[in-house]
Amino acid sequence: MQVSEVMHQGVTMAQIGDSFQRVANLMKKNDIGIVPIYKNERPVGIVTDRDIVVSGLAHGHRPDEPISLAMTHKVISVYEDQHINEAIHLMEENQISRLLVLDRGERPVGVLSLQDLAREMPDDHTKAEVLSEIKRS
Repeated sequence: MQVSEVMHQGVTMAQIGDSFQRVANLMKKNDIGIVPIYKNERPVGIVTDRDIVVSGLAHGHRPDEPISLAMTHKVISVYEDQHINEAIHLMEENQISRLLVLDRGERPVGVLSLQDLAREMPDDHTKAEVLSEIKRS
């Protein structure tokens, strides 16, 4: 099964100079928990709702400060035509629960989450096994 068959289609993006507040509002408006951060046309980071709280607010950053202060600089992505097993391996290897999905032209087309994968697992035992591998400490 390909990533494109499981992922959430569409990506809400932000720019590196956008504020914490603007990105948080994008997340609220679109009911999402992850936003890729771009500088011009290139992805330079990822920010999650957890990043905003843990790396932003908990460190005393103001809502008007740039989101770049809280983003993860390493963008881990998968191509939409890759097999989901490759995506699972990336998640396990990097201990992450969401991947940015790109087309072969390097354009963002979606997000693949643990929840997306869990919906496709054949049984509860397989779900538990895969999810525990990805989220191991």
